[in-house]
Amino acid sequence: MSITNLSTEILQKIYDNAELQDLLALARTCRRTYRVFLGRRMHLLTRGLHNSYSPLPSLLKLVLSNEPDKSRKPIGTEIRINVLLSRIIQVGPNPKLTLEQMKKMVLYGKIAERWTELYPRLRWRVGSDNRRLLHPHEKERLRRAIYHHWTYTSLFHSRTYTSYSPYPPSPAALDDPRHRLLRTYSTTEQIQLSEYLAHLEQLVESDLYPSNSIVRSQDPYSHSLPPRALAKIAWGEGNEYRRLVRDIMKLSPADILHLVENTSTKTERMDFLYAKEACFGDVPATMKYCTVLGCEVRRCMGSGTTSGCVLILGFIRFYLDGIPKYIQKLLFAQIHSYLFPPPSIHLCRVRRLHSRQAGPTNS
Repeated sequence: MSITNLSTEILQKIYDNAELQDLLALARTCRRTYRVFLGRRMHLLTRGLHNSYSPLPSLLKLVLSNEPDKSRKPIGTEIRINVLLSRIIQVGPNPKLTLEQMKKMVLYGKIAERWTELYPRLRWRVGSDNRRLLHPHEKERLRRAIYHHWTYTSLFHSRTYTSYSPYPPSPAALDDPRHRLLRTYSTTEQIQLSEYLAHLEQLVESDLYPSNSIVRSQDPYSHSLPPRALAKIAWGEGNEYRRLVRDIMKLSPADILHLVENTSTKTERMDFLYAKEACFGDVPATMKYCTVLGCEVRRCMGSGTTSGCVLILGFIRFYLDGIPKYIQKLLFAQIHSYLFPPPSIHLCRVRRLHSRQAGPTNS
């Protein structure tokens, strides 16, 4: 039976469940299918985008974060980021899309889809016998994590923003735009994002920019290599190497995918870093720090202690405003470790307080 003999209702059902490329190919088969497509063009394009590159709200946030500033007036970095962030936060679960936004979403979605093909090799690096393709719901979770990472990178790892704010956000900075963005993610989304970042960092350390110890552990014959030959393969050791990895983690998923697919030697990867100017100001990537801090604050919210602790940190930040930055960071680290202790230390404090309230026991 020819597809031209199908009823319009059946064609609409096929369109609703087709991916974007299949939808457009079906619309080009004949005049009748094209007329059916034109009747609900925007709805069908949105459905095709959802079937191919969902979740659409996270993808739209990525598109908005990369939109150029159309204002002709000079605007400061803080104001520009706050305006962009306000638009991103206001994106609802069912956003209305324009054709221009859809075109950009396809470009980002194709890169995320390529990551879903590459990810099983990273996820099952150890125990490759269990390696498999991702299920559709797993692909959607991975794409969401990629979109969130890419949005954060576009907003806060750019040269302009890192020059404006080179330090990671403090726990008391509730109005920091990095905290504001991560607070819009659910706890499950933050956990999925942390898992994706961990595998991404392992890819950088093991495959793209391995250290001397990683090269020696992967190749048993590399122990006999002279230092000059090892320097042509490995990327060093110690603090300098850790700073390099933190700089590379500022790259977007598209840049890291380009390194995986189009570079194979140390010279090519070094030229790519020089072209991208990844080591601008030696400012580390802050997303991992913000994600851990956000999960810790939510853990304390479950115990009912966050509001008071954050209020105390806010007052401390206000009174220590004139102190140099490096002293502020040391003080904040010590105060934060006391107010937000690990579970084991917090349990010891509770037991000690309970024993004091109970008083001495008579034997």
